[in-house]
Amino acid sequence: MSIKRLGALGLMIVLLAAVSVSTAGENHVRVALEPVDDSGITGWVNLSGFPHEKGAHINVIVSGLEPGEEFVSLYYDSHTCELEPYSEDDVIGDTYTGNGGGHATTVGEADDDLDEINSVSVRLVSDFSLLACADVHPEG
Repeated sequence: MSIKRLGALGLMIVLLAAVSVSTAGENHVRVALEPVDDSGITGWVNLSGFPHEKGAHINVIVSGLEPGEEFVSLYYDSHTCELEPYSEDDVIGDTYTGNGGGHATTVGEADDDLDEINSVSVRLVSDFSLLACADVHPEG
């Protein structure tokens, strides 16, 4: 087998693998929380769509929180966690506080389907300032 054919075969395998990964992840997305304004808040957001029902399950795992402070996470139509008119249904789980190590988790169910949720935030309850944002379906 020539080097050109071997290279083409390798490229085909890589492309097929990429297609398989994206297809397998249609009902699940894992995306990083990015700190806003050097907040130091990071973590992960795991979203899973319900296969035969409307809605999604959202799990927010956060690090870098100030212990004792109260936080809230919301999901949005925007890709930038831009504050928009929202309802209590957009809040993920309950408010939460960081443990002694600055970690916390909140879990909730969204009324919107996975493909309609474009970002997830971490906000400080006291003044609602945005501390971290995860772009669920990056545009591009």
